[in-house]
Amino acid sequence: MTRPQITRLREAEAAPIDDTKVIDAHFKVIGRKRHFARMLWRGFVTILWAALIGFMIPPAWIAFDYLRDFFR
Repeated sequence: MTRPQITRLREAEAAPIDDTKVIDAHFKVIGRKRHFARMLWRGFVTILWAALIGFMIPPAWIAFDYLRDFFR
């Protein structure tokens, strides 16, 4: 399991421009949904590759058997 990358935030104090509104908001890093979607996608791709390999083994076995008999 990979370690999540740390996001470091810092405040910068800058002088506001005249006639501007300062918005004070709390920020929260949201990463759980993406992490779950990534795990779901990796599982799907793994199952896809396993099925592809599983379906390709019997034809490859027959082809190797045919080539072995051909060169005997």
